[in-house]
Amino acid sequence: MTLEAHLFMKKFRRLSLHHKYIDKHLIHALYGIITVIEKFLDRNNEEIVDTEKSRLAWRAEMVGIERNYRCSRCKIDFRQSTERAAEHVTSPGHIKKMGSKCEIQSESPIMSPTNYDLAKCSKETTKHVARQDQIQQLSNHPSLNIEDLLNKDLIKFIADQLLIADELKSIPEYEVIESQLFDLVKPLFPKQTLRVYRIGSRITGIGERDSNFDIFLDIGDTFEVFENQPSPYIMNKFKKVSKAMRMVPYIWKIEGKVERALVPVIKAYNFSARIKCEISFSNSLAVINTKLIEHFFDIQPIARHICLFLKNWWRCARLTPCYPTYSMVLMVTYFLQIKEILPSVEFLQKSIDLKKAIFIGPWLATFGFCALSDVNKDKVSVTATSIQMYLRLFFEFYSQFDFEAYAVCPYLGKLLKIEDLEKEMPTRWNTLNHTIIIK
Repeated sequence: MTLEAHLFMKKFRRLSLHHKYIDKHLIHALYGIITVIEKFLDRNNEEIVDTEKSRLAWRAEMVGIERNYRCSRCKIDFRQSTERAAEHVTSPGHIKKMGSKCEIQSESPIMSPTNYDLAKCSKETTKHVARQDQIQQLSNHPSLNIEDLLNKDLIKFIADQLLIADELKSIPEYEVIESQLFDLVKPLFPKQTLRVYRIGSRITGIGERDSNFDIFLDIGDTFEVFENQPSPYIMNKFKKVSKAMRMVPYIWKIEGKVERALVPVIKAYNFSARIKCEISFSNSLAVINTKLIEHFFDIQPIARHICLFLKNWWRCARLTPCYPTYSMVLMVTYFLQIKEILPSVEFLQKSIDLKKAIFIGPWLATFGFCALSDVNKDKVSVTATSIQMYLRLFFEFYSQFDFEAYAVCPYLGKLLKIEDLEKEMPTRWNTLNHTIIIK
């Protein structure tokens, strides 16, 4: 079975590099593979190990084994050519020899759940959702290991990532999601204003195809309201919206709810756009942070290039479940501030008229846009050499960073002991006592 799995994976990987198309028959076949694998793994299989009389064959020892193709009806050998075998099965001669046994049974195409009638969607939608989950779980597995990542053509790799990230900054699917969300929520709060804000990695320009589409849903004009913990008012919105989503399972599937957090989040899959969403109701600071990160990426593009590489490295090293992408972006921002190629947030807010500024609790949510010339800094050229150099410096910096004694603080953008953080920050931050420092 190891040999069969190895041969399939090897062949499928090679074919998938050259063939960029998909059809309903392939989808059905892949679903079948997933089902068979799941049934096997769910059984109470007994693990075997090396013994004195036998040993397990390593995958490396199977390198010389190849699969050959042969049509037993037509007595034709195709050796290792999948392409020739595929052409043969649709040839007139083969079909004539097969006769009625070769008739292709009609298969219903996999329909989008958005086309299902509500009355029909119980059993079929559940089955479709399960399959979508399986596909999503497979896509979440790292497609690269760290060694593969480091051996890639860096410029080409990042260029490919940039193409995807640029496309994902604004796609029609977002409007579909926002429209469906508006239609769902507006009847629940008919007298409240409703605004949808796009936030997160897809919008800042470091998104991937499996990245969540993050949304701040402002119900009742609460943008400038700050809550140190979710109020009953916020939780009421959270529960009403999540309940309404469950009433339309052909549009939304709730995959998780994070209620006991500073910012409660509904994690839901949208069938129309085929995108996972994270919807929050008290996260206006994320709107500001998204704009701030976009500005940093705009004035110093190498910051975005570093983040795109590190995001893949983050996943290969399996750090994503423990440390979100936003943590990585903060670390990159702070590192580049220390290297004096990005300004601090404090500098961007120095010239702000506080009487006209937006405050969200103790947080000053207004900042000024600047050019690098305003802070006597030069734009770093984006080359393979410069990216490699700053990646090396990034890892060296944090491998030697004393997290016990020093704070990673992009607001001030300088080396700072944790014990000095409170007195270095503006006095308005003291309204939350030590909460800010802990964060």
